[in-house]
Amino acid sequence: MSGELFLFLSLAAAVLTLASYMVRVYGEFGKILSREVQENLDVWEREVEPRLGMSRERAGLSAAVWMHLSMGLLALGIGAVVVDRAGARLPPVDEIVQAGIGLALAVILCTQLIPFVLFQRTRGRWMVRLGWLVRGLLYAAYPVTLMVVFLVSIATLTEPPMSVEEEASGDVEALLEAGEEEGILEESDRELVRSALEFGDKLVREIMTPRPEIFAVPETMTLDAFLETLKEQNYSRVPVYAGTLDAVTGIAFAHDLLQISDEEAPTRTVASIARPVALVPETKRGYELLREMQREKQHMRVVIDEYGEVAGVVTIEDLLEEIVGKIGDEHEDADDARVEDAELESDGVWLLPGGFGVDRIEELIGARWHPESAVYESQTVGGLVCEAEGRIPLVGEVVEVGALHVEIVASSDRRVERVRLHAVGLPREEGTAVLSPALEQKGQDEGSLERSIYNTGC
Repeated sequence: MSGELFLFLSLAAAVLTLASYMVRVYGEFGKILSREVQENLDVWEREVEPRLGMSRERAGLSAAVWMHLSMGLLALGIGAVVVDRAGARLPPVDEIVQAGIGLALAVILCTQLIPFVLFQRTRGRWMVRLGWLVRGLLYAAYPVTLMVVFLVSIATLTEPPMSVEEEASGDVEALLEAGEEEGILEESDRELVRSALEFGDKLVREIMTPRPEIFAVPETMTLDAFLETLKEQNYSRVPVYAGTLDAVTGIAFAHDLLQISDEEAPTRTVASIARPVALVPETKRGYELLREMQREKQHMRVVIDEYGEVAGVVTIEDLLEEIVGKIGDEHEDADDARVEDAELESDGVWLLPGGFGVDRIEELIGARWHPESAVYESQTVGGLVCEAEGRIPLVGEVVEVGALHVEIVASSDRRVERVRLHAVGLPREEGTAVLSPALEQKGQDEGSLERSIYNTGC
């Protein structure tokens, strides 16, 4: 092998190693990394990148161009060595195999092993001394880089541009996946982070206990009657109203009854122990309300709609459950600390209460059901069928909403109370429902199978 050919192979291997190291560095940006690895990236960002004179995206693409180009030059050089040895005759098969093995080893050494050792064992400051060389190589590959960018832009012309929200969501999801791959995040941690991010977009009206489910007492109720009511209802805070629920005057705390003597209880009313009530519009974001309630040390607020009427109540527990999931009360049994809100009647057919959340249907059936052409504002299944029909359907009526086949099982003149739901033509994915031990036991005892659906975005 001539000296010129040896020099050519050496330069190709050196450029391949250098370009592979840069590709590895740029590939680590945006990942959740250990402190040592993050220090390497900090050094690169602070000391090396300013010397390159181009953006991170263009520099990474130019490095990738040099990596593939030098890999091809290395293969070409090794092929030239084989041909030089063979002379005018056809190279023997064993020499071709040896050259192939040597090329594979050289590629592995230059693209994987050496860049990995340099990235893990050094801080990258040695690249500062090679800044002029790296910059020259990157600018030499810049025409090819521009052509690649142009071809990619043409290939993606037909794709709709991503919105800021979609792009941010994709970036966060990529970070979560990287954290799980690196072993920094467990699956449960990933779900918790995702729930916290989804919580940031939720409004209070999506979290609150709706008006029909509010437990409240009139301000004229005596304290002994209030005490007897609490023994059955197990509430620690109860809204107090004057005349109608739209005239909420305060919040009564159960523990305040401990300061009332048995002699005073029959003569005093709930109004005497009610504390001032705080109101919140239903359009306020949940995370804003959580921080506000935390700052003001409040545990319950009454939610009002745009007309000033009571739409529901929200507690700090409701807000936290949107992030961490169901929080059972201390008076609940382990088997009762859940909501029996979904009953599986047969394969793909579910019996649901009218208050079942619309956002949980996809988790229930394991497929997308929402039609692209229609936009529904309802938060519950009962509200969804009413919105689709423009009225309150009667018992026995069937409402088609997108791919959902909804039969009204029970309803009143004010709302839909129970429905039977079936997803038409949508295959149900495995693992979309969790069968709780309590429901499994209940199914064995009563001959029915019920499923409790837990929203992973809570």
